[in-house]
Amino acid sequence: MTNILAPFDHAFPCTEFPHALFYEWEHTLRFELGGEDVPTARPLKRFNQALHRASAVAEALFKDTDTLWLLTSFYGTKRRTKKHLKPLKHCGLPWKTCTHLGGVAQNDPDFIADCGSDQYRFWDAIQLTERSQLHEVLWLVLGAELGIRPNLRTDAYFVDFKQNLVLHPYDDRGMDVAAVSKETLRPLYQSFEAWILEWNRPEIQAYFGA
Repeated sequence: MTNILAPFDHAFPCTEFPHALFYEWEHTLRFELGGEDVPTARPLKRFNQALHRASAVAEALFKDTDTLWLLTSFYGTKRRTKKHLKPLKHCGLPWKTCTHLGGVAQNDPDFIADCGSDQYRFWDAIQLTERSQLHEVLWLVLGAELGIRPNLRTDAYFVDFKQNLVLHPYDDRGMDVAAVSKETLRPLYQSFEAWILEWNRPEIQAYFGA
């Protein structure tokens, strides 16, 4: 199996980050960003709320971070050129220098039966060089489903490998935060408890609220 995270020194219990961190890791939080009270018919209002919440949580999570990485992934049958990462230029990130980490076969029998070949998840990584780039890349990611441009149409993971923290905004609806230690996330839960996704609130409160 391809170990996407092999180039990094870390304690994460995985060889690549799952799409749904909340359901696959033990120490996680899931935040509501856009919210059901702000409809997609008001895309700018929804986007502003999502960006505000995501940025606030991210700044608190990474307040002591020295080195922050952005890892992106996409699904396909073959590796694409790096042009899909071109929007990163708006954040002062040299997208052409992104490091390709490899592709992970999904071993999906239904996909193979339909298409005649397997699907892969391809990964790239780049180190953020300025603190402001965290907010700027969040802008690119959260606007994608709402039609706001420019945007970044890949899965995006912000990672502190030293402190073993990862933040994954899956779209304008919500965002997962994960760590290898429960106590690392407790302050985040206490500060932003009001933004916990309602659907998952009971289990999150049961885990962190005691």
